[in-house]
Amino acid sequence: MEYTAKYKLFYGRKYSLFWRKLKRVKGDGLLESGTHRFFLLHDETRIEIPATAIFKFCPKRWLSIKMKMESEAGQAIPTTQ
Repeated sequence: MEYTAKYKLFYGRKYSLFWRKLKRVKGDGLLESGTHRFFLLHDETRIEIPATAIFKFCPKRWLSIKMKMESEAGQAIPTTQ
């Protein structure tokens, strides 16, 4: 499942005015050093963005994480919304 992520970069003392959008994201995570967040796109492109940025994720990300957890567990994971 693919989802969308938005981010604003931090420049000096303030954040950029406009949101930038990453479309067709199929996975994301944080580097072990904690300095950057990486995104994997549909075509296996890897993008790294400094962790000082502000990130927004669409609701499909939650569903994507839940589906991956269920496939690893081999059973449905009940949740309340």
